[in-house]
Amino acid sequence: MDTKRTIEKIRQAFENGTVTAVEFCSDGSCVDFNYTDPTGDHGLPCRMASTLKPAEAMEALKGFRLKEHEINKCF
Repeated sequence: MDTKRTIEKIRQAFENGTVTAVEFCSDGSCVDFNYTDPTGDHGLPCRMASTLKPAEAMEALKGFRLKEHEINKCF
């Protein structure tokens, strides 16, 4: 999956409330997202894990709040 499509999928997951975890790598090199995708790559719902560079992750997170009581986070 290309970066643009990954960002769109993550943004859709935030809109749908299906993001289950956001993990910020301790060295600042990446951000991992775990979410449920309603169609996956094969047309069926599945759990997805995507890793983005920090600048790309900020694009995916733009406009959303991390609900600390609902989403697992690691720093």
